[in-house]
Amino acid sequence: MRFFLYYIIFIFSIPLALFKLEAQVVCVGEECSNIPTEYKILGNLVEPVFDRIYTKGFLRSMGDNAVLQNLNSNQSGGANVSRYRVGLGYTASRGEEKARDFYYENSELRTLPKAGVAASPSLSFTVNLGEWFRGSSAKQWNLTTHFFPYEFGEANIPFVKIRNTEVNGRVFNYGAVLRYFPVDSGFSLGFGLFQTNQDIYLSAYDRRPTQFRIDGDKRRWMGQNDLFYQSRITSASFDLKYNYTVGFLSIIPGIGAVYNHGYTAIQATRFAAISTMENPDDFSSVPSALGIRLATRHNHRSGFGYGSLGFKFGQGDFSFNTEFMAGKEIQSLNLSLQLQF
Repeated sequence: MRFFLYYIIFIFSIPLALFKLEAQVVCVGEECSNIPTEYKILGNLVEPVFDRIYTKGFLRSMGDNAVLQNLNSNQSGGANVSRYRVGLGYTASRGEEKARDFYYENSELRTLPKAGVAASPSLSFTVNLGEWFRGSSAKQWNLTTHFFPYEFGEANIPFVKIRNTEVNGRVFNYGAVLRYFPVDSGFSLGFGLFQTNQDIYLSAYDRRPTQFRIDGDKRRWMGQNDLFYQSRITSASFDLKYNYTVGFLSIIPGIGAVYNHGYTAIQATRFAAISTMENPDDFSSVPSALGIRLATRHNHRSGFGYGSLGFKFGQGDFSFNTEFMAGKEIQSLNLSLQLQF
């Protein structure tokens, strides 16, 4: 039995390398000789999976979601902390820009989510710099840091439920905000640095053979599907907040802006046995397999503005806080419990 090995590489780049699209296909087996090399198999697969679904706008939205969620996890608030404060909270973010109708040649990955979502718990610590440095002006500064390495699976991520798909990943976000409080003004200025790290893995296998076409001929294939999403974004932020307190309730509106430098990337891989050209149900007489790797990456070199509205319910040294942040087509909500000491 003769075996053929076809290895085709296709690379497509948008100018300025802001959106890079790559694809690789490997075909092994005698049936590969019936696949015309001039046929644009890569175009048929790359175009629906990435150009129509994971557009550069959607990748940008996914990155902005993750950044806004990281900013909101800081829990710096808008009131001057006299000494120290710790907080434990949970933050979620969601974007309105969606991926377009998804289909991966009728494979199990057709169930992938179409909206960018980010969520994780966070632990924060705030210190009044007057505790560390002498001088009355130091008491007008707070430093708030936060972090929370969070590894997850499908069982503990309520925002991702994908049928017949294994889900796992890791979120490791951290940051620091230096906040200045002019004396008795109610206003505060915040200057922040953040690092947003996300890794998400999705894996599924076809429960039954599914149909695809090569140059008009119907074929069937059956195999394994994997998708990997990653973001690495460094951000610098500036915000202005106003704290208005009535009794145990504080209302804290604000505005801010953030500049991002980093990337979001997606890679999809499929390995599948293919049927013969004569019989779409025949996988055994001429064993052949097709491997496809598709990858795209969006480089973040831009920023966005956002508005915020926070509420603080205080009782003694404890307080319950919630803060809503919204940018263009993205929103984030944080809930936290804090203790001053």
